[in-house]
Amino acid sequence: MAMAAATADVLVLRLEEKHEEPQEKKQKMTDEEKQEEDDVPYREKVGLPLDDELQEKKQKKTDEEKQAVPYLSDDDDDDEDYFPGELPDMTRAELALYHQQVEESGGFDVDDFSHSFACGRIEKMGFRGVIDDADKKELGEYSMEAIHKYNTDEKKNFKFKEVVKANVQCVAGLMYYITFKAEDASTATIETFQAKVWRGIGFVEVISIRVKPISISKQGNEDLAICCSRSS
Repeated sequence: MAMAAATADVLVLRLEEKHEEPQEKKQKMTDEEKQEEDDVPYREKVGLPLDDELQEKKQKKTDEEKQAVPYLSDDDDDDEDYFPGELPDMTRAELALYHQQVEESGGFDVDDFSHSFACGRIEKMGFRGVIDDADKKELGEYSMEAIHKYNTDEKKNFKFKEVVKANVQCVAGLMYYITFKAEDASTATIETFQAKVWRGIGFVEVISIRVKPISISKQGNEDLAICCSRSS
């Protein structure tokens, strides 16, 4: 009887071992399936293959990212330094056009390249060129300072009227490229001026001011500036 009981115990133990082994395998398979479903990048990193369903899921995520960033093209996928949501660098064609415009206009007339990124670039102020009241007031003060210096040096009597547009550049502070109108009090003639004003830390300096050239393409970046400065 004792031998029969011992034999029965051994059989029960072996049956339990056989029962637990499939459970462990089942749990392991569940974990792998979860890993496949929830961590596609991990599987790609370790070189595990993706089935059709996971490949479709990956493509859907890529399409959603492209919709969120409209300017992301298929070519951008090959850029290892690009991350979804960041602005792409300027293309060579855009850089060439930008530098041509800066050279021809002195930085006062450049296109809107805000869809791309370049460090230290001259940017248009305002949303689509529309400057808000606070910035317009500040630019007006800089314009009045610039026209005052112009009147002093050229023995003229122009009165500031309005800011037309402005560009800005980060240069150890901010460099403003302001286009504004002023009226000659003697003749009632209205001229368009261009002034570069540097706002540093604790000071404002009028770098240059000129009457806007009639033909930028002919005069290029000719030095028509009257340099002056002020500390505030």
